[in-house]
Amino acid sequence: KNVVLSFQMEATTEEDLLKALNHASLVLESAGLMLMGFSCYSDISTLPGHYVLYWELKANNSNSIVKLDDKVMVECCCVVEKSFDILYRSFRSKYGSIGALEVRVVQQETFNSLMEYFISKGASATQYR
Repeated sequence: KNVVLSFQMEATTEEDLLKALNHASLVLESAGLMLMGFSCYSDISTLPGHYVLYWELKANNSNSIVKLDDKVMVECCCVVEKSFDILYRSFRSKYGSIGALEVRVVQQETFNSLMEYFISKGASATQYR
């Protein structure tokens, strides 16, 4: 079912994640930022485990340095979590068995650099996502 992230019985699919990121992109756009790329994983190194999203952001004014606003990032996290299904939200808020979503912003061109590295090591460009 294209499950990308999961801890308990919740299953966050690629479609769920893309929908949530589209909602967060609207918040970012209102702050003059664009989501250029992302990656994610389920972090079980702490209890409770939580989802971690890596975002590559760019200022709408391409020459500007990305300036993060804590309020915007918190709103993005809230929007993403509200976009996930009822099981995620129940495990997150009612049972506390999923921790708070974490967003880590990476430097511009990080994902392109990773792709180039793996391709140089023999990975197929058509299989890299």
